[in-house]
Amino acid sequence: PSHPMAGAPSSDALGAARDRYGFDADKAQGPALPKQERLARLRLENSRAVKWQHMIAEWDSFTLGTGKGKFKSRVRKGIPDGVRGHVWQVTCGAMRTRQSDPALFAAYVQRPSPFDGDIRKDLHRTMPSHIQFKAGADGQMQLFNVCHALAIHDPAMGYNQAESYVTAALLTYMTAEEAFFVLEHISTRLGQRRLWMPSMEGWGEVSDKLDGLVNARLPKLHRHLEEHGVNPTLYAFGWFMTLFSKDFPFESMLRIWDCLLCEPVPKGLKILYRVVLVVLKEAEKDLLRMQDVPQMTEHIRRLPFTNTELQGDKLMAKALKVSLKTRALQPMRTDGGVSGRGPGGRTGAHSDRGR
Repeated sequence: PSHPMAGAPSSDALGAARDRYGFDADKAQGPALPKQERLARLRLENSRAVKWQHMIAEWDSFTLGTGKGKFKSRVRKGIPDGVRGHVWQVTCGAMRTRQSDPALFAAYVQRPSPFDGDIRKDLHRTMPSHIQFKAGADGQMQLFNVCHALAIHDPAMGYNQAESYVTAALLTYMTAEEAFFVLEHISTRLGQRRLWMPSMEGWGEVSDKLDGLVNARLPKLHRHLEEHGVNPTLYAFGWFMTLFSKDFPFESMLRIWDCLLCEPVPKGLKILYRVVLVVLKEAEKDLLRMQDVPQMTEHIRRLPFTNTELQGDKLMAKALKVSLKTRALQPMRTDGGVSGRGPGGRTGAHSDRGR
């Protein structure tokens, strides 16, 4: 899949207007930009794309050698759309794993799964405003195949609806086979399977970590939320379950994923907590005046769409200023990875060749 550059609007064969990411214009995932700003973004993204092509050609020196600092800096500035899917796959190690077992995904697609009925039920409600996932579009079959394959690969986890949003986002940047291996990395190496298990056993741990951070960083707001029974489950559960691929601006999600997938495990996980802390900080003044729980939770969830300070470059600048030590976020256990053939338990992600 490819993406129009720098916020340029487009239309499909029937003339329906779409935003730069393929969403219907009336469901656009970001503000419409003036022409001059779009052109400025185009020039900047083209310039960055050239630099990224150079980095890809000299991959090891930038990810293992003296250029590591520059690589991290450029990831945090945003990976250009034209190379984003490739960079995600290479840096997280999914490309190497796919190349080591090239027949795995096709074999999984051919096998039946008891979770297929549940997967099919969610196809029509996963990114329905995106051109790739409208009724009858090829993206729906690709979405089914990836979720189906992961359910076979990890039958103990099976299928969770949250996977479908993460998978759909991946499919806008890569093929179904490529998306499967990145999804497996997210599930196993990043520990997401503990949230996607039927028991959702990992959520209590995540919720406790987030609640502790809010208490430490925003104590006045934490007291107010606690007094009204507003805990992380009410405002952040969906964000963590879908890794911000649902109910969050798409462009902002991409920037979060740049860090999540391209910074070493578990350091990349810090961006999830940083973003929530920034949203709460921005919402604090209004929240302290509110007493109604539904109003408070809705305000938190909607703010990233309505407040331009919580979008794109501005969101990332604020989030990356949040000091957060890796040891404060011990990684969720990933020992539930599937044994035997397949992508579980890879090593040396950052040593993959970028070509």
